[in-house]
Amino acid sequence: MKAGIIKPIDGGIINATASLAQVNRALICASLSDAETFIECNERPDDVYTTINSLINQGAKIRYNGSGYEVIPLRIPESDRGFAAAAADNGFAGQNNRGEYRLPGDVAYQTINGLFFTLPVLSGSSRVTVDGREEYSSNIQMTIDMLDAFGIQIERVVQSDGGAEYKITGGQKYITPGTIQTEGDWTNCAFWLCAAAISGSGVICEKLSRSSRQADKEVVSVLERFGAITAYKGDSVAVRRSRLRSIRIDAAVNPDIVPALAVVAAVAEGQSVIYNAERVGLGKKEMLHKISAVLTTLGADIIENSDGLVIQGKPMLKGGTVSSYEDPYITMMSVIAACVCEDTVAINDSDAVNRVYPDFFDDFEKLGGQIQVMKK
Repeated sequence: MKAGIIKPIDGGIINATASLAQVNRALICASLSDAETFIECNERPDDVYTTINSLINQGAKIRYNGSGYEVIPLRIPESDRGFAAAAADNGFAGQNNRGEYRLPGDVAYQTINGLFFTLPVLSGSSRVTVDGREEYSSNIQMTIDMLDAFGIQIERVVQSDGGAEYKITGGQKYITPGTIQTEGDWTNCAFWLCAAAISGSGVICEKLSRSSRQADKEVVSVLERFGAITAYKGDSVAVRRSRLRSIRIDAAVNPDIVPALAVVAAVAEGQSVIYNAERVGLGKKEMLHKISAVLTTLGADIIENSDGLVIQGKPMLKGGTVSSYEDPYITMMSVIAACVCEDTVAINDSDAVNRVYPDFFDDFEKLGGQIQVMKK
């Protein structure tokens, strides 16, 4: 699909989608549990179905009933080796033996999560040591919290070098809590909040937890540093534009919202620097190039380097036709950039957004935006 942004958003109120990260973690835990679990979720993003299909292939039964996912667990093999093999096939773990594991602090959190899902059910105890600063500590803690909801205990001991040691007792069993209530997704909402920071009207995102473990909740504090006006009330956060100034952004732990923040930097006064971004997209080094290429086409003054982006702000961008690179976050970035473009923005393969946010364009229209489906 090629989408033309005929009119940017006016502003308004939007409900957060269910946290994709929590839903995926809950699906894995529920599939390993002792009985049926219901996971509340009103959306059906493609990335969730990637997880679901993997779990179904291992023997779980998962059905969407319109308001969430009903999960009947797979049968866990009695032997350690059998279960570990099944878990490894699912991509839960890079290694499948109990024992000692040592990993650097900048390793992608999926590797650590895979061990945490697998090791507790093995007969022997294990220990996972993370050396140096844990760049993805929030994502790791989200996994530990979900495991705790299913009765799995992992002990964390902070190390002097900023890393951590995780002690995992073997022989544990996943016990379903019955129902899992998911938080709102800070990553998806970050794009609306950034749109509010650069456009004339404010946006309120509801159903967001201020105490969430999601690292992307930091978008609010970053926008405050840019100069945007923010406010919290209960489970809602509001953002509206003020005079925006350039800042430096450490992107190490918030890679998914770097595209949104890059748009804000493109219209902030002065030169902004986004650094520690070499792992943006969890190892997809080409993500920086995608951001740079799209925003340059739209008229931004942006330089890509090996570590991040240097962006010289200007009052407005010009618009144009860009590629989504079949990436949902590039698609959303291009849409919110239309808020500060003089001419129309057209996005090829804009349906890539369905991977993480199938109702994105519906919500865009709820906020006053208008789109036109165009021929490529």
